[in-house]
Amino acid sequence: MADWTGEKILVLGLGRSGVSAAEYLVQRGANVLLSESSEGDENKRDEAERLKKLGVQVETGGHSEAAMSFANMVVVSPGISPSTDVIQKLEEAGKDLISDVELAFRETKIPFIGITGTNGKSTTCALVSHILTTAGFKAPSCGNFGVPILDELQKNPDYLVVEVSSYQLHYCKQLAPQVGVWLNLTPDHIEWHGNLDRYTEAKQKLFANHQTDKFAVLNEDDPIVCEFRPDAQIFAFSTRSDLDEYSTQCAFMQEGFLMYRIDGRTRVLCHQDDLKIIGKHNLENALAAVSVAAVLNIDTDKIIQGLKTFPGLEHRLEYVASIDGVKYYNDSKGTNPNSTIKALEAFSNQKIVLIAGGKDKHTSLTELVDCVKKHASDVILLGEAKERFNRAFTEANYRNIHLTGSLEEALDLAVTLGRGPVVLSPACASFDMFKDFEERGRVFKNLVRTRSEKMANSR
Repeated sequence: MADWTGEKILVLGLGRSGVSAAEYLVQRGANVLLSESSEGDENKRDEAERLKKLGVQVETGGHSEAAMSFANMVVVSPGISPSTDVIQKLEEAGKDLISDVELAFRETKIPFIGITGTNGKSTTCALVSHILTTAGFKAPSCGNFGVPILDELQKNPDYLVVEVSSYQLHYCKQLAPQVGVWLNLTPDHIEWHGNLDRYTEAKQKLFANHQTDKFAVLNEDDPIVCEFRPDAQIFAFSTRSDLDEYSTQCAFMQEGFLMYRIDGRTRVLCHQDDLKIIGKHNLENALAAVSVAAVLNIDTDKIIQGLKTFPGLEHRLEYVASIDGVKYYNDSKGTNPNSTIKALEAFSNQKIVLIAGGKDKHTSLTELVDCVKKHASDVILLGEAKERFNRAFTEANYRNIHLTGSLEEALDLAVTLGRGPVVLSPACASFDMFKDFEERGRVFKNLVRTRSEKMANSR
């Protein structure tokens, strides 16, 4: 770790990663100024006061000229787009703009397992962490998912299993994880990056500094990822059964079994029905995790044990309860159409009632509409995006559409319909009605459980 004594560092943003970076640096003797553009709510004001007591200088309500010239190194919170005035000015001044993930990488020799993709990052991170923990290693999942990476860095783990968003990758320069995983790519965060090419380039930065002693775990089923070949040892994964025919390092499916091939040997792990997570997308996530475990030489029995015991994550196709015999699932993390498509396809043998809508990301709905027509008996819409979604479904001659004004109203309607399973998978952000997708998911679960208990008690 570097000696930060007396070094001036500017931190932009009073979110989780910004707070973590400021706390980490000031504890190591740095002179830290944290600058936040908004005045912030009560929680942020409390956080600011706590940081001040630790010795961090904090300003809110805008980035002052003093802050702009405060330091050469700037740790940027991932929500701040490169197109904003503050970033443009700092870049023009030649500042070293980095993310907290980049800072952590510069600080340690602990092996990084970096995982990115449009969808599935959090589940794959958690599953990799679970398998490595099962094998006896201290390997927390962190980064964009859950705990900020600098908080875990201080605990000196064996591995850091890091979810890396395109936002964080944009502000990375030296990052070179021991194992980099790219799960998939579909249009998302276009407003932040400016266009799809820049979004793709941000994802590829995970491998920008790779050499042949590093591993790149790549999804051969994704049309963009499969064309990418960085300077690293490639370990491919695919849900196709024939992948092992053209790859000596790969993970794949065969007759419903998860398998991997390395060092000339093919190993059978477990059947897909042994997993607690459902859907084809989760098979891809599981194969990605298997690939990481394989290149790290984790014992096969431990991989099997980890796969079979992994419970899945909250807000990711999470079973909540049944109401009148109909199962309800919380997939609030489904914040873009592609993620919702994967949720729909997970119920391949059943027609679901889909609850969707929220803050519109203005991504294409063509594929989502096609998937809904195949897999959903009804769609219940809410939030800012409901009118655009309604037009898209109506123009495609899908008629079972219901517009509602709140999540509670949507649930009431779903109960009245009596069909299902019922899946909350919004295909939208949550910010028009909720603080974040976690709050949206918790509200949904509370509504479902309350209604389920009420129905049970009335019998």
